[in-house]
Amino acid sequence: MDVTKACESRFSCRKYKADDVGNGLIEQCIECARIAPSALNKQPWKFYVTRGELKARIAKETQLFGANGFTDEAPVLVVVTVRPKIADKLADKIKHQDFSSIDLGIAVQSFCLKATELGLGTCIIGWVQAKNVDKILGTAIGERTRLIISVGYPACEQPPRRRKAVEEIATYLS
Repeated sequence: MDVTKACESRFSCRKYKADDVGNGLIEQCIECARIAPSALNKQPWKFYVTRGELKARIAKETQLFGANGFTDEAPVLVVVTVRPKIADKLADKIKHQDFSSIDLGIAVQSFCLKATELGLGTCIIGWVQAKNVDKILGTAIGERTRLIISVGYPACEQPPRRRKAVEEIATYLS
């Protein structure tokens, strides 16, 4: 699959088949995230792959105010954390830019595009009670949950997309 096709095919999947997703497929997605670029090559991310009872507990932490009920049926939830170093925090203050969030976005998109190529559906979930997830996982001091990716075989078709025209989102300057 070429990059354009992967970008066109990827969508936020919210309905999954019950079929398990093998570790080999998840590892291919993590490998694409692993090789993603990051500021000063810090690679501040960590991926926690959850299934079963642990996944069910994590799913509940995405369902505040009735949101994200589909996480119950997703076979896999991947919790993505960041652990910025002190130098990263200093650079963020000086440049007024959260580099670890940018890095995380690049890595997660790489994960999701690979999943799309493998025939998997994903949804990036930011509506998460992160402190509760950190307690459930026992994350290290300074490490915090930033988002969760649901992963599974889609049980739905890609919905129609409404996107702005290029002219609305890009300006060419000389």
